[in-house]
Amino acid sequence: MVRLGIGLPAVVALCLPAVPASGQDAGTQDASSRHADIVVTGLLPDGSASASKADIPVLETSQAISILSEQLIEDQGVRRLGDALYNVAGVSRSNTYGFFDGFKIRGFEASSGATYLDGLREDAGYATTELAGLERIEVVKGPASGLFGQGPLSGIVNLVSKRPREDAFLDVSLAGGSYDLFELQVDGNAPLTRDGSLLARVAAVYRDQDFFVDYSGQRRLFIAPALTWKPGPDTSLTLLGRYVDDKINPWSPTTAYGTALPNPNGPLPIDLSINDGDYPAIQENDNWNLGYVFDHAFSDAIAVHQSLRYQNFHNTWDHWLFVSSISDDFREVGRFYYGPFDEHGDNFAVDTNVSLRFATGPIGHYVLAGLDYGRRESNQTNLFDGGPYWLDLYDPVYGTVSGPDPDVAGTTYASLTRQRGFYLQDHLTLGDVLTVTLGGRWDRASSAINNDGTASPKVVDTAFSPRAGATLAIGKAVSLYVNYAKSFNPQGSYRASDGSTLPPEHGVNYEAGVKVARADGTLTGIATVFELTRTNVATADLSPDAPPNTYVLTGEQRTRGIELEAAWRPLPGVELSGAYSFLDAKVTADSRLLVGARLSSVPRHVVNLWGRYTVQKGPFANLGAGLGLHHESNRPASTASATSMPFYLDSYTLADAAIFYTFGDWSAQANVRNIFNERYFPTASLTRTTPGEPRTFVISLSRRF
Repeated sequence: MVRLGIGLPAVVALCLPAVPASGQDAGTQDASSRHADIVVTGLLPDGSASASKADIPVLETSQAISILSEQLIEDQGVRRLGDALYNVAGVSRSNTYGFFDGFKIRGFEASSGATYLDGLREDAGYATTELAGLERIEVVKGPASGLFGQGPLSGIVNLVSKRPREDAFLDVSLAGGSYDLFELQVDGNAPLTRDGSLLARVAAVYRDQDFFVDYSGQRRLFIAPALTWKPGPDTSLTLLGRYVDDKINPWSPTTAYGTALPNPNGPLPIDLSINDGDYPAIQENDNWNLGYVFDHAFSDAIAVHQSLRYQNFHNTWDHWLFVSSISDDFREVGRFYYGPFDEHGDNFAVDTNVSLRFATGPIGHYVLAGLDYGRRESNQTNLFDGGPYWLDLYDPVYGTVSGPDPDVAGTTYASLTRQRGFYLQDHLTLGDVLTVTLGGRWDRASSAINNDGTASPKVVDTAFSPRAGATLAIGKAVSLYVNYAKSFNPQGSYRASDGSTLPPEHGVNYEAGVKVARADGTLTGIATVFELTRTNVATADLSPDAPPNTYVLTGEQRTRGIELEAAWRPLPGVELSGAYSFLDAKVTADSRLLVGARLSSVPRHVVNLWGRYTVQKGPFANLGAGLGLHHESNRPASTASATSMPFYLDSYTLADAAIFYTFGDWSAQANVRNIFNERYFPTASLTRTTPGEPRTFVISLSRRF
């Protein structure tokens, strides 16, 4: 995909942002200071990292939390959330199908049910996150159920919306590049009162582009207004709105034969469209939300926080074709027709907590207690036509699939899910050296489903998710930490062949590591070892007598790994950073899959490197260049079973380059992604192989008024 600004999957590790000097506004920092604001391990200095719900210093945080700053997102120019997350060690890619962000954290899926917006779960169907509306991305690695409730054990990704600021500015940016990219971005901010008690900001994007696959592209309109009211120094209320209107022609994954695997007829081009060229796939997303974030400090010891959001979504698609089979001569593929599809619904979520600071003798306490509630209602109509509709891969003829078989009946599906939770956490400090964090959460999650007019019994799951951690300072800039946490993820929508519901999936995480964070931000890093174990894993029941869409519990899966992240600024204008992860993800107990088999689409080794140099003085001052490398080792396309052995995807290395120049209020960037036009396939199966993006370029020009 083409990107605005830097198109780098380059890797920036954990770097504590430079804090402006007293009286210096963030918007007036010089270029070198802004570019130092890259990634944070733990919390921001102002304690506003909502992925932790608490204001705890980075070296006292007994958990791996990575924060991708707004500056990093702008520098790299990434558009998709999955691309931005390449910057975080332990993150790997999962199938995107050409229309949503797919990623895994520490070897386990995190694309579904693990994305939050401003601390509240984001679940609007298939809309892609708009990074231009964010001021940072927070990644919690490992279970977060102790604070957030139900979710995968892999971790969560919290998106933080742009908030109003005290300075007035208007940033306008134009970008163009490969595949007819045109993009206009506007970000405006202004105080509405002289005393700064009322502040407003709006971020907007218009983007029109093609994708690298034939007959695919996207047109997006995004608007995100925000209004902050500060009636006093201890109170703040920020209203947050967001509107996304997408018109997309998505592309579909292709067959492995001729792409990731040899084909006797020769290799296939990655721009080959599986969808019909005369009747291209159509997807439309129309989503809006409105909410607020409220904070009030009664004193230095007592504070209250509340976040609330209502979200309405409407997603449709039609003319979408997917590969289902391949002919004996490997020349033609059979396709099934997916659509018309229509989903509409709404979400409501609210989270309220109180924090207390006090001491009992020599022990300091920072207690957090909260309640939250979430509700999601969705109604769907869908048509699935198995075809097959044949396409000659080497001499494609389009215009033959104008719609599904009129005799195929559609289905209706309605669901209502709720979650209620109470969480309690105490962060204890014992002198200046030792901290202990103890917490847990009680949850009640329910789901009710109506499938084609048949209502299933309401399913209710309850769980307690504990968490414990500790840090030990071994200097002003270094600390050791350990962490233990559990997760639970309801599976009430899954049914066994006898009609019974499946129990929740559970997970447990053990990790230990060392953190480095110099006060001036010139050297930061983290080294972590961890083990995640996942139980009650649900997979499709493939037995001959099993009804369709039924599941079985197949056993246990485990990931052991190492994560290394570091960032170093040895000289003004020089930024060096890297991230490495080793993931040993495999089946440890199962009734269908081979015990000891590697989990699908998880590379054992992922390496990210990034370096940037900006000239500080002389006639070429503010001229900069960057170089990034991204490497992933081979990985199995699927998980081996007694009846099926996987093929392996080759390792690949991508190189990216960028040039930057700032002159007065203007700035320009020119970037090339995948310089050597590497042909690679991040994820694959025999019928769902995803090609990687070929070489692309983008040029952007920005002006601040």
